[in-house]
Amino acid sequence: MAISITESIRVGLSDFWSRKIRSFVTILGIMLGTMSVIVILAMVNGINKQTLAWMMERGGLAKITIHHNWGYESKKNLPDYFTLKEIFNIRELLPEAQYYNPEMNDWGRLSYLDKSFRTRVQGIVPDFQFIEEWSVDQGRFISQFDIDQNNDVIVIGTKAVEELFGSAEPLGKFINFNSRRLQIIGIMKHRYLKNSFNVGDENSLDYLNWRCFVPISTMINKISGEDKINTLTLKAHSPEEAPDLADKLEEILLNMRQGEPIFDIQSAKEEAQQIEKNAGTFRVVFFLISIISLLVAGIVIINIMLATIQERTREIGIRLAVGARRFDIFIQFLVQTVIVTFIGGLIGTAAGISMLNIVSKYMEFQLIAYPGMVIVALAVAVGVGFLAGIIPAVKAANLDPVQALHYE
Repeated sequence: MAISITESIRVGLSDFWSRKIRSFVTILGIMLGTMSVIVILAMVNGINKQTLAWMMERGGLAKITIHHNWGYESKKNLPDYFTLKEIFNIRELLPEAQYYNPEMNDWGRLSYLDKSFRTRVQGIVPDFQFIEEWSVDQGRFISQFDIDQNNDVIVIGTKAVEELFGSAEPLGKFINFNSRRLQIIGIMKHRYLKNSFNVGDENSLDYLNWRCFVPISTMINKISGEDKINTLTLKAHSPEEAPDLADKLEEILLNMRQGEPIFDIQSAKEEAQQIEKNAGTFRVVFFLISIISLLVAGIVIINIMLATIQERTREIGIRLAVGARRFDIFIQFLVQTVIVTFIGGLIGTAAGISMLNIVSKYMEFQLIAYPGMVIVALAVAVGVGFLAGIIPAVKAANLDPVQALHYE
């Protein structure tokens, strides 16, 4: 007498409801393992999205940044900075770059009347606002005329406005930076990006609102007194063009410094690809950890199913005696195990998805789940049930009918 799959499912569900405590213990491990798969993968996705969002807010994936290679010491004592003339030469050699911005930084005290604070003032060129995709909110930005004339002008961030002027109007006022009198010609737009990591300030871009900007020529000739540019940023026409532009730039810089890798080149596009690669590695590692917990649950399932078979030995003997095939017995117990793990997987998936909002609110960090994650979690749960059910199912199918009928 063959046993249909439908009958096996019915018997499995009947056994599930008749042994509630045992069934609960069986599905608990699967539920927790599946829930951890959903939550952990959602956390990795959230971290990846937040990091990429930060990069996009800082000018996108077409940026290429060059600064001193701190891991290399020049054997010929070559300079680890650029001169303004070298910047112009690089610009001529790389006409395919859409924008470029040499940058100098100087820390000092910015003051107005009796108020002051320490901040970083950056010497830049007009392309800065296009590279960073950050424009002025009031007034104007630094122009090429300001560069050519070494004008004593400054553009300040919103935090600098609050610190020095409060609610007063700052445009046109004169402030001092390291004893240099500078006129405010513009105020940058306030930068904001919610910090989803619940670490530090709520605004992960708040540090930019303290920045102030002067013409790079003014920085060289009137503030620092040195023609030493420590950072150069380029922007390609598209992220796809950025890696090739970075390769060409590397060749130019090596020629400028006699083949020594004095400068480090960072492509935002390549960094984003590396971030995604690292995120993929984390997904695999955490996924394997979750699978280990599911396998532990699978071992528990094996033990419980073996105990179940022992209790139902006479029933198995009767089924074999009236014509059931050993394959039918095998399928019956295998299906029964898969049903239990599938139910555990469903509950774990529902619990995992509901946990996302709770964890997000508690950590103030967005967790992102995709439909594919749910499918993978359920598939793993059912797969563990399938593997865990094979051993008990084989044992049940191989019972001797005569001995099973006489089992007490």
